[in-house]
Amino acid sequence: MKVFQAERQFQTTGGLQVTDITDDVAEIVRESGVQDGICLVYSPHTTCCVRVNEYERGMFEDFGTLLRRLIPHETYYAHDDWDRRTENICEEDMEQPNGHAHCMSMILGSAGESIPVGDGELCLGTWQRVLFIELDRSRPRRWLCKVVGS
Repeated sequence: MKVFQAERQFQTTGGLQVTDITDDVAEIVRESGVQDGICLVYSPHTTCCVRVNEYERGMFEDFGTLLRRLIPHETYYAHDDWDRRTENICEEDMEQPNGHAHCMSMILGSAGESIPVGDGELCLGTWQRVLFIELDRSRPRRWLCKVVGS
């Protein structure tokens, strides 16, 4: 059994930015030497997520509109109420509230995706791509990829 892990870093532009990281993930799978196994792609940030979906501008426009309708930025969030909040205090968050981004993350779910690996390649559908989604402001971000198999 082989286990291989890699990390990539980049700067996001913020505000529901979707970055296609499929090619980088596929490169890591090739580097791993795993022919048959599983690839986990994970974001260690609470206001980002990794999803598998189609990379298509119209879908992202629809997706952004839906999320903003469900979770508007310009509303009250207890997470951003510094008269109430006593946990996980971050000076940066006090300047730029991000309660909306945390709520979006909870609705979107997964901080990571597990993708089968076969014949040394990601087993994605025809239009599927691995997407890193920024839900907060512009920040330095990283994502991890762990490939396990034989």
